[in-house]
Amino acid sequence: MYALTSEPDLIRAIAGRILAGDPDPVVRFRLLRDVLSSPPDSPELVQARRDLARSRWVHELEREQRENGSWGRFHSRDSQARHKILTTEMGVERALALGLDASHPILSKATRYLVGLLEGPVAGFPDPPEKNDRWPTSVRLFTAAALALVRPDHPALDGVWHLWLSVAQRTFASGRYDPEAEMLAHRELTGATVRGSYLVLSGKYQLALLSARPGALPRDLEKALLDWVWHKRDGIGYWCVRLFSPDDYLDTWNLDHWFASLGLLSRFPGWREQARDAIQWLWERRTPAGLWDFGPKTSNRLSETWRKGLARQFDWTTRVLVLLQNYYTG
Repeated sequence: MYALTSEPDLIRAIAGRILAGDPDPVVRFRLLRDVLSSPPDSPELVQARRDLARSRWVHELEREQRENGSWGRFHSRDSQARHKILTTEMGVERALALGLDASHPILSKATRYLVGLLEGPVAGFPDPPEKNDRWPTSVRLFTAAALALVRPDHPALDGVWHLWLSVAQRTFASGRYDPEAEMLAHRELTGATVRGSYLVLSGKYQLALLSARPGALPRDLEKALLDWVWHKRDGIGYWCVRLFSPDDYLDTWNLDHWFASLGLLSRFPGWREQARDAIQWLWERRTPAGLWDFGPKTSNRLSETWRKGLARQFDWTTRVLVLLQNYYTG
């Protein structure tokens, strides 16, 4: 175990080692910006941003983005489509993973599209509609969750954020998750049937939205919500991995979902109370060389040269360091 005061220094030292190893542009940029907190106008970060813009992965996003800012369907995949980026929500998530922010043309176009969808009629949503009473609520939730990842402060989110805050407050009014209270809240506020569906509050979309306004969620509500999600056997909806048991997912595709789950929960100020053991688990999984490598089963690759040299270790280590930096310094 490492002394608490030494861990931020160790994180910076590991990042420095990778930067000295001439990593891929995405890795370099994310380490400089998200781990070392380089000033935006520093020559190193300015150059890294230029190099990032020439990345193969960024070009792939640009090439497949539609003129309206979308990537075709929004949430449900089209089995006939022959694209790398299969949905708009996948395009947004991929852009953020590569280090793009709201000011980048890709996400700027996507933001305009998301705001238009959120403020327009449900009929404008590009996916085939579901034939149930959940669909109107789902459309606004999916759209707002994607916008919350890019522009959590956008005023277009205000109405839907307060709706889901009201649902959460009613669901946890007793201090614990109450499925009957959740069902009643939706009956009164949205008209949607939620029992056993993706509208249950543990879904990744609900958590992305609720975490958009750090500190605005009442502290006792946030604590009850995170405690419930952390100890659920199926974790966060759509990823469905136990957050408290990462050993179960070593050498499987589900480890990607475990990292994604932690990344999402780290948007809440109170996540550190739940994540202490998970953070210690990560420290104990360093390779003899002092990096991290969880194998080839991941869809979230940062380096173009994934299979060459140390690139895979650099990718995994970058993902871990970003999470650790958030944990220790916010």
